[in-house]
Amino acid sequence: MSTRTLGFGLGVLLFVAGCGPNWRGLKEQDSGTRLTSETAPDATKLVAYLNENARKVNGLWCEKVQIDVKQGTQSVGPEGVLACQKPRNFRLKATVAGQNAADIGSNDQEFWYWISRADPPHVFHCAYNDLAKGGVRLPFPFQPEMIMTALGIAEYDTTKKYEVRPNRDTLELIESSVGPTGQPVTKLTIFNKREVPLGKPQVVAHVLRDQRGKDICVATIQDVTVDRGTGAILPQRVKLVWPGEKPADTAEMVLRFYDLKAVNIDQQKAAKVFSRDDLAGMQTFDLAKWRVDTPGGLSQTRLVDPPPMR
Repeated sequence: MSTRTLGFGLGVLLFVAGCGPNWRGLKEQDSGTRLTSETAPDATKLVAYLNENARKVNGLWCEKVQIDVKQGTQSVGPEGVLACQKPRNFRLKATVAGQNAADIGSNDQEFWYWISRADPPHVFHCAYNDLAKGGVRLPFPFQPEMIMTALGIAEYDTTKKYEVRPNRDTLELIESSVGPTGQPVTKLTIFNKREVPLGKPQVVAHVLRDQRGKDICVATIQDVTVDRGTGAILPQRVKLVWPGEKPADTAEMVLRFYDLKAVNIDQQKAAKVFSRDDLAGMQTFDLAKWRVDTPGGLSQTRLVDPPPMR
């Protein structure tokens, strides 16, 4: 598998994978409407349902994320450590055979990623202010606002216009959006119509499509778990597929979260975890300016592996 694909997959998993709360509780809404086989919830109810789960969690921590990546006939199986906190704090560190392989992070000011086997192995970064101006070239369709939504802990915007499309066994919550370079994209959150048993996902998939209707990425939610402390439904196993023009170009990834927990990360710890300061000593590259940083940026001395997240 190419390094480019590994970097692409690790980046996209941050904002496409997702989960949803149990269908219980959606049957009875404030309006008194009851979900039956004859009446399906509208967009307002679906959004409220997703938001109810999101409000239970401020942050997530997982000491072991098993990542199985496949492209064509080639595969690799890194493991990772994940931490995130509303609204934009995120960190995922991956290792292969005990060696640091990737570091992807975000805070209120910027996002960054580092892939050990990339050529060159720069720490690529971009300020959110620069991203908002448009024109930033990205190696994957990064959409910062979807990171927390994808993990099931961010609230959907209740003022936005959504469409609900019923199918035989599913409901699609459809949202029109704009990609980081200004291109139109469509986001779909797909629900199982029927109430599911505990441990199975009510939200079965998330899909990101381009303006031509072609799938950019499909995330299938295979298993979920209930956080004991908050009662929130959290993802446990997710399969992601990036369709290619040819079968050999199609990439797949399965993420297994072991003991993913809802947590509150204090300010001091958050400042350390959600920072790329521990990547100092590596060459840095500004995606907005599309050039290697000058010596005024982070140190550009010899490359070293980033330390584990503490």
